[in-house]
Amino acid sequence: DYRPAWCTLRETRATRTQEGFVAATFHEFGGIVTQIRRSFQLMRPERLRKMRYQTEGDELDIDGLVEYVVDKRARADTSDRVYIKRDKKERDVATAFLVDMSSSTDRKIDGRKRILDIEKEALLLMCEALEAIRDEYAIYGFSGNGREDAQFYVVKELGERYDDRVKGRIGGIYAHQKTRMGPAIRHATRRLTQADAAVKLLILLTDGKPYDSDTYQDNQYAQEDTKIALREARREKIHLFCVTVDQEAADYLPNMYSDANFVIIDDVRTLPKRLPQLYRRLTT
Repeated sequence: DYRPAWCTLRETRATRTQEGFVAATFHEFGGIVTQIRRSFQLMRPERLRKMRYQTEGDELDIDGLVEYVVDKRARADTSDRVYIKRDKKERDVATAFLVDMSSSTDRKIDGRKRILDIEKEALLLMCEALEAIRDEYAIYGFSGNGREDAQFYVVKELGERYDDRVKGRIGGIYAHQKTRMGPAIRHATRRLTQADAAVKLLILLTDGKPYDSDTYQDNQYAQEDTKIALREARREKIHLFCVTVDQEAADYLPNMYSDANFVIIDDVRTLPKRLPQLYRRLTT
């Protein structure tokens, strides 16, 4: 059942930056970034395609017009296909990346990088790929501390230019509290519904199951709330995909997503390379 005015979501503009993290990421992944850019540039369609012999269009087709005049003088059947139409072929995709900023992402892998560090690396590489293909995208983060403090962080908004400030804010993403997904998904869905795009995609990056301090001990409430929030997004024609590094996710994700709408990353260290590959597969 729905509970009116049950949750309070607090939206915050991310202001913390960490330029050193950004520089270190591009130093480590410089060669891979170049490969990703080239790969995504190949996905860009031709800007304009001429379609000749059309019944309507932007300009006269001289060849079609000559054939029309010749046929008319010969008293043969004439065709009214005497125009050239310029078919504008462009990608029309808007994507929101919703990033888990719960405290569990602060744990280290092999005593080196934190899960959140690897998520940020993946986002920076993903941005480079998206700039090459010119898709619209936003980056949001989420956490929670009870139903009255669902936290939503705007790192990059749809339509906002990708510059050094945005890069610094991605580097400055840091872990907060619990994993309250439902309100964040609903808020990101509202943002996407306002986007002017034919294809709208919501990609969730997380390391665990939905959870918050005021949910039931068996965590059933948090999972069901997330499931319904995802169902609401689908009703708005938004395509959903979850990328998780939780090795136990197969126990609960099928209840929230269909089998085709999530992937479990066995080795979190591969996420920076895998995320652009997944995005390419989802949008081609």
